[in-house]
Amino acid sequence: MVKKHILSKTHKQNTHDLVLTVLLLVFTATAAHAQEKIADGDTQKVSPSFVLQEKVRQWVEVQKIRSKERADWSEQKRNMASLNGIRLKEIEQIDSLIAAAGKRLSDATKKREELLAEQESLRNKRAIILKRVERLETALRPQLQIFPEPLMNKINDEVERIRQSEPSSSLQDRLRDIVAVMSAASEFGQSLTIHSQIRIDGEDQIEVEVLYLGFSGAWYVGRAGKVAGYGQAHKSGWTWTEDNSVAGPLKEAIEMYRKERAPDYVQINFSGKKD
Repeated sequence: MVKKHILSKTHKQNTHDLVLTVLLLVFTATAAHAQEKIADGDTQKVSPSFVLQEKVRQWVEVQKIRSKERADWSEQKRNMASLNGIRLKEIEQIDSLIAAAGKRLSDATKKREELLAEQESLRNKRAIILKRVERLETALRPQLQIFPEPLMNKINDEVERIRQSEPSSSLQDRLRDIVAVMSAASEFGQSLTIHSQIRIDGEDQIEVEVLYLGFSGAWYVGRAGKVAGYGQAHKSGWTWTEDNSVAGPLKEAIEMYRKERAPDYVQINFSGKKD
């Protein structure tokens, strides 16, 4: 097939050359014949050879133009093919970007839905915690009446915030206050505490030392050992009863606690009654 195609092209070229040769021969013969017929000095008539020469020139110009246009068209087709290739690649890139953007949008939508669900879950958990905190505050407020002075000195700020009927603190701070108060109260209730304070006896102010046995009871004794008594925790607070018989044993117990006396058994009468 390739050989046949080459022969066909060669045949066409030979035919084209033959046509040009014939035209040149005709042009030469016509020019010679016309020169014989045109008389000298007849300047008004156009020579036939000139006409034929002009026709050949025009034909050659047309062939040149056709060849140039054919070459230009081939170049334009190559440029258009190249541009089309570039456009196709750009379209592929745009399609890839659109697909990627669609996937990101889908992922973002899914993530947003997950965050909204998590936010709703956290909101529900917060509502549950808030109700529990409110119940704890409500239950804890009456118990604050029996918190003695040494305990209150540690958690006075927290207690004041819990006592507010409409707390302004955040939920986290309110929960922290409850934990702090309950932890301190639990520690106090399981320990023995000695605290110095001023008691008013009529018009006199007497400095006494108070030994608290958690919330179960307390005893106090003056520095001179002349004033003594015991106290009990009630719903409305602590009530104190004077009982000088506990002065001696209490001073010994306090000295043992401070390691000022050797450990020993001390009996302290506690005859009060609770509500």
